[in-house]
Amino acid sequence: MRNSFQIWVNAVCEQVRFRPDHRRIEFELRDHYEDHVRDLLRLGRPRELAEERALAAMGNAQEVGRALDKVHKPWLGWLWEASRALVLALAVLAAVTLFRTSGVRSLAGRTAVEFFWEEPPASAGRVELEHATLWAAPGDVTEEDGRTVAEVRLWLKYRDPLAANGSIGTWFLTWQDDQGELPLWEYDNIARTGPESRYWNYGTLLSGWTRFYQTVKLTADAPPRWAEVSYPLSGGDWALRVEWGEES
Repeated sequence: MRNSFQIWVNAVCEQVRFRPDHRRIEFELRDHYEDHVRDLLRLGRPRELAEERALAAMGNAQEVGRALDKVHKPWLGWLWEASRALVLALAVLAAVTLFRTSGVRSLAGRTAVEFFWEEPPASAGRVELEHATLWAAPGDVTEEDGRTVAEVRLWLKYRDPLAANGSIGTWFLTWQDDQGELPLWEYDNIARTGPESRYWNYGTLLSGWTRFYQTVKLTADAPPRWAEVSYPLSGGDWALRVEWGEES
């Protein structure tokens, strides 16, 4: 009887001109047929008889097919297919456009930082803040235009993802080295660390969702032996020291 049902379904679909709908029509008719068979089996009918009566109840294949053809009109079907293709094309275009914007690149970059995060070296200074852990370690010391540029490497890891603010907030850090404290100056109404004759600026910045890495560059007339960083806004009395030593 299952072969008989397939023959009946094929006869139905021959009447439907919009061929892409044939598969969906077959699924719907098969579900209806099998539901009827199960109902008859629950009434105690033998399977062969249940399948025979369920198929007979489905009706004349040509009449069912012609009725379905009126619903599945070719022009409506092709219009639907064209609209789906258009939506897909627009979605792909939007994805490509978004990928070229900073928003999606930022999303990919933050996720990559989480996956490829490298733990700070064991020699790095460390302090526990309210919601995060901050590490500091000395980096490279180079000469640029007759002045010394000493790198300070910073790592910040939040314990609570909801507390992560998306950046390391370097401009709120206070710096001091063996040549003295770097005074504050005003820039865009924000107090930032930057002296008249010595200054620091950003280097590498990698921002994840809960993990952040940044290189800060201290520029001085002479090579520094050490530098300390503190964060008054944290409310704690602490300072992380990095040391380059005499050889720097």
